[in-house]
Amino acid sequence: MRDSVHRPTIKHLLKRGMRSSDVSRTLGILDSTVRNVSVAQLFKKYGSSSERPKAGRPRTVNTRRIRGVIKRKINRNNGVSLNKVAEELKIGRRTVQRIVKDDFKLNSYKLAHGQ
Repeated sequence: MRDSVHRPTIKHLLKRGMRSSDVSRTLGILDSTVRNVSVAQLFKKYGSSSERPKAGRPRTVNTRRIRGVIKRKINRNNGVSLNKVAEELKIGRRTVQRIVKDDFKLNSYKLAHGQ
């Protein structure tokens, strides 16, 4: 990242608790410049972005273990009903469908008579 001439001022204003949008408006610079400086500060403080606490609600059902169980059931019997898988695992049917579609890139469908 290229050094900004406003960097010391941005750091000072951010430390005083000013929001990045207010800092950018005060200094007459782009909001992205202020955000880049604040991200660089966080990176310097924590060493990497992975050490910071994650934002948002943690996963409760869609864990590695649940995905593995669903994958094994599908591999064993690809005609298995997702409703039955959901019942066995005591999780929602829609959750199983979402895992199969988004994580495994598979399409679930119901066989028509005569197939």
